Amino acid sequence: MPTREIPRDRWPAFFDEFSRTRAGALVTVEIIGSPQADPWFPARRLPLTGLSFDPSGSGAGHIEIRAGDGEGHITHVIVQPVHIYHKDGAGLISDEVNEDEILEITSAAAPPITSLRFQHRTP
Repeated sequence: MPTREIPRDRWPAFFDEFSRTRAGALVTVEIIGSPQADPWFPARRLPLTGLSFDPSGSGAGHIEIRAGDGEGHITHVIVQPVHIYHKDGAGLISDEVNEDEILEITSAAAPPITSLRFQHRTP
């Protein structure tokens, strides 16, 4: 399935539904800065606990990513989000075969790109 952009007016509903249906999916969060910098991984294969968009604050709002539990819990905040792209698993993205589901969030602030890769738990 091709990558699709989520319209900004759909972000709250998209994140509510996504959080509900993907709760517990293992997520790796990758922060991509400049091309010269190595990516940073604030979360690797932690169970998703939620995603949310708050439109208040800086004018552009912010997105929260929550994963893990107990001492391993992380909350990553993306300020001034601009675009959200969603790619279902089992397809091609960036010329690589990819079975994982991906969300890519771009921001007007640094760092410019946050990538979330989801590996769904099997029952």
